[in-house]
Amino acid sequence: MSHRATTGTGTRLATNVILAAVAALVAFMLFDAARAAAALPPTEEQAIQVEQQLLCPICTNERLDVCSTAICQDMKRIIRERLAAGSSPDDIILYFEGRYGEKVRAELEPKGFNLWLYGWIGASLLVVASLGGWFLVRLQRRAQPSVEGVPTPRSGVPSDAASDAASDAWLDAQIADDDDHRR
Repeated sequence: MSHRATTGTGTRLATNVILAAVAALVAFMLFDAARAAAALPPTEEQAIQVEQQLLCPICTNERLDVCSTAICQDMKRIIRERLAAGSSPDDIILYFEGRYGEKVRAELEPKGFNLWLYGWIGASLLVVASLGGWFLVRLQRRAQPSVEGVPTPRSGVPSDAASDAASDAWLDAQIADDDDHRR
């Protein structure tokens, strides 16, 4: 082989390695830029979390993060200002609760009257489950016929000769009574 053939193969290999390294570097930079653009600053994430825990004081059951009234825009601005000043999310929620009352919280705390509401739901579920169980037991009892004096055969349990004899005797007595009444 000539010196030229060996040099050409080495040049192509070096070129391919350099192109692969450049492509990997470009892909890494694009991925990192996309990830950085997708990530919100910590204060913005905290602001959204606080907004999701608060309700609009004017609208009925509309969270602050989806409401666009003027008062909600002001509340969102105050949230961001307080977070930038170093207030914790709990402090901000307590600030708005003190200003607008407990109705501004999106989730009710289980205390006082709210605890009674949670108890009411639990008791209702217990009553419905009890009634359903009672109804099923009644259906099961109704499906099993019972005649006084005649033992009902149980499924899967073989009957003994004494109970068969008692059943036959009872049936014979019933037929005899019917025959006596017809004459």
